[in-house]
Amino acid sequence: MPALLLAAAALLTGGRPAAAQQSDAPPVPVPETTQEAPEEVTPTEQAEDPTRTAGGALRLFMASRDYRTIKRLKSVMTARLQARFDHDSAPFNGKRGNRLAAFDFTERDLKPVRSSGKLPAQPASFLATVRSLWEEQGEATEKRTETITITQQDDGLWRIADLSVASSEKLRFTEAVNGVTALRTILRAWHRGDPATARTNMSDAFLKKYQGRDEVFRAMLIPAEGRRHAAYEIVEMTPQGTAAAVARVRLYETVIGEPGPLGGQPRTIRMVRKGSRWLLDGWD
Repeated sequence: MPALLLAAAALLTGGRPAAAQQSDAPPVPVPETTQEAPEEVTPTEQAEDPTRTAGGALRLFMASRDYRTIKRLKSVMTARLQARFDHDSAPFNGKRGNRLAAFDFTERDLKPVRSSGKLPAQPASFLATVRSLWEEQGEATEKRTETITITQQDDGLWRIADLSVASSEKLRFTEAVNGVTALRTILRAWHRGDPATARTNMSDAFLKKYQGRDEVFRAMLIPAEGRRHAAYEIVEMTPQGTAAAVARVRLYETVIGEPGPLGGQPRTIRMVRKGSRWLLDGWD
């Protein structure tokens, strides 16, 4: 009788092996210590969304004003401002190589917009004053003061609603001084963080000062991690006879993607003529 019962059971289960039969049973509970928690992507992304604050939206907007980050730039604009960008992007990204190099604003530069009590309730908004530096091939061309409107949307996130230039100061050096072309070559190498090119345009006397001091030499021309050489400005260049010239310049650095002062670091650069070439001979 037991043998007949076992045979009947095998027919009912399709003749499957014992291991397959066990798979129909409820799974054995896994101890909590071995279970992996599900990945929570959405809450994390929301917590890190810079447009949750007006200042964060403004910082993202300014850091994205580049032809390489157009998608990110437009994502922080209102639909109306996006349409204006599509019609003419020059006020946002510059043109013909003239690009945004650095920007600066503080919390005090964001002023809340007060709506009149006689008007219907308006979305919350701020009017921000932002200072920006523009460059072409590394040379500072302009400092702007821009007025930017930041408006809160129905979902609570902030978007840039308007942009206008309040004032502008031209910075490009236009005087034709002997040695200024070679000076620009050196400063462009500094802007790119290119010590190899800079070295070929330096006098032997200058290079001798840095023999055995490679780290110091590279630090002069390469930005620290997380920073960027934003632009250089030639303030003035004065001939010293026919074979030398002294230039006063400002070097602008910035923390990548962050606002920062636009004062620049003053430097005095001496250029000397050796044969037909002008070479850097002093950097103070």
